[in-house]
Amino acid sequence: MKISVDFRLIDVSLELHALEDHFDLIVKQLEQLNKAEKAALLEYCSQENLTPEDAEWDLARQECDQKIEFLLPRFFWGSFIVSLYAVYETGVTEIAKLIQNKQKQEIGINDLRNDFLERAKKYFKSILGFELCKDETTWQRIKMLSILRHSIAHANGRIEMLNEGTKRKIKAWEKQGIGIDSYYNYLIVDSSFARETLEKVSVSLRDLVERYKEWDSNEKPA
Repeated sequence: MKISVDFRLIDVSLELHALEDHFDLIVKQLEQLNKAEKAALLEYCSQENLTPEDAEWDLARQECDQKIEFLLPRFFWGSFIVSLYAVYETGVTEIAKLIQNKQKQEIGINDLRNDFLERAKKYFKSILGFELCKDETTWQRIKMLSILRHSIAHANGRIEMLNEGTKRKIKAWEKQGIGIDSYYNYLIVDSSFARETLEKVSVSLRDLVERYKEWDSNEKPA
């Protein structure tokens, strides 16, 4: 029995699978680290004979809470957001170049101006005649992902270092209760937001890959 394997854009598929595995690993690792921090707090208080009435006990508890509620989620989910956006951007860029070459288009995706998502949307629609994202709700989440990624990658999530427009958007998202928050004036996202964004990006990018493959199989050379 002959098995046919389609290797076109295999890297995109593998990266999405890796991100899904990475998400699960982060969840498990955070659970383990949280338990370890709480155990270390109890051990320290026991060794020092501290009680809730002691100032040292309160300081130790605050330090433990800060790690669990702020530091660990900030770095783990922040890095995940950066990686997720990178996979999306490189996937879209690769597909754009493949279509460009097959159509023999002189203009490339990087020849246009503006931020990447606006360039990509315009390039796919106006130059390639190919739909980038079929669902507007998903597109809005991808745009949100882009803003969060840039805030983390370029400002380390420090809200005071962001421009006023980005600050307003983050404050508005906080009020929506979708898993975006600020803590000590740092941007932080939770696991529910990361999971939902991963799902939307994965569905959109996989749909783009499949539509490209179908187009590529049926398209005659230009």
